[in-house]
Amino acid sequence: MQVAEAMEQKPRWAEMCASILKQCEMVRGGRENLAAYLGVHPSQVALWIGGKSGPPRSVFEKAMEIILAEHDRRAALEQAGPTPRRRQND
Repeated sequence: MQVAEAMEQKPRWAEMCASILKQCEMVRGGRENLAAYLGVHPSQVALWIGGKSGPPRSVFEKAMEIILAEHDRRAALEQAGPTPRRRQND
């Protein structure tokens, strides 16, 4: 496990995770919702989003699940075609 722990302290790893977690925060509807999904305290998410350190591998994997699910959702919407637009009332 030392390799995984060492990775969490690498600046590039922390920056990459921060970017991914910011996206996850938007997808999940806020930091508290994301923290609940990840099973951690919101202050821990704030630390990771700040790029001070990266999350444990298990948290990173859950975050990637969010990203992949959102990707799949958007791909399905694209395949379904454009949605009819509502007319604006004057």
